[in-house]
Amino acid sequence: MTVAITTSNGIEWRDDRGSGLVAGIAFMFAFTFLGLVWVARDADRGISNQSAATSIAFQAARSGAQAASIDDVRDGDLDRLDPGAARAAASTTAALLFGSYGVSGSVDAIVVDDTTGKVTVTITIVDGSKAVTGVGAAEAVGVA
Repeated sequence: MTVAITTSNGIEWRDDRGSGLVAGIAFMFAFTFLGLVWVARDADRGISNQSAATSIAFQAARSGAQAASIDDVRDGDLDRLDPGAARAAASTTAALLFGSYGVSGSVDAIVVDDTTGKVTVTITIVDGSKAVTGVGAAEAVGVA
């Protein structure tokens, strides 16, 4: 009986030498990087829209608060507002600022308290499936 003895250690070398692992790691890093870029862009756009909503609401409220009744101004009473003029001024300002900021939105509410001269504007900006709301308030104050 003859026994053949081989000196091979049983390892078969292939030509790829780990290229599949390297490709897998490269894809994993690429998809992770792209995911982080997408999340950062989405979060940044949401923060930007929130800031724009608040800014537009405040500027619209300020514009409305400046709509004092002409008769009250002549009498020296600047704390009274013309509610119709205040609503129209706030609505017009908001519409102009939506276009200026390049966002699509709507005015949800304009509340005019003509006894204190305070105007509060609530708006909503819609970006795809996400909506953000901004509230701004301004008060007309007489300056002597």
